[in-house]
Amino acid sequence: MSRIVLSRKGWKIFSIAALLIAFAIFGGSFFWAKNVKENSVGPSPASITAEIISEMNYSDMIEVSQNQLSKHYSIPDGIITDSSLYMSKSSDSASEIACFLLTDKSKFPELKAAAANHINSKAAGFKSLNPEQYNLLKNFVIVQQGRYVLVTVGNKASTNEKLFTEIVE
Repeated sequence: MSRIVLSRKGWKIFSIAALLIAFAIFGGSFFWAKNVKENSVGPSPASITAEIISEMNYSDMIEVSQNQLSKHYSIPDGIITDSSLYMSKSSDSASEIACFLLTDKSKFPELKAAAANHINSKAAGFKSLNPEQYNLLKNFVIVQQGRYVLVTVGNKASTNEKLFTEIVE
């Protein structure tokens, strides 16, 4: 049986190569695990919005059906996989809570642009009719947590944001 004999220089090269391979495997596993966590799916957007509405005791909101979403938001295909939208029952109020599940967290800028277009279009209707609601629209909140995105308009938008963050974390 033959034995492999390495010189001192050979052992150094072998040791360095083994360490580099170990670091590559460890680093790759770390980034893979991080990506899996960020793209994992937890609660549905419908359950998130329902929990926010329940916790905040909103009684003046009505759910907009999934097939009506495109009448409010012009979201390109392939950006979201699921959504939930609630709007005020009153046409005098701009209040709104929407939750979206992105196909990938990197799609956020595209959804953010679609949300801004929706809010700006809605704001145009309130500008002269109801300045208070117009200001709420101008201060809308959009926040991303992994693949989830919340868009909220109203007096308690920042509280909705905190609740959303607690739900999806």
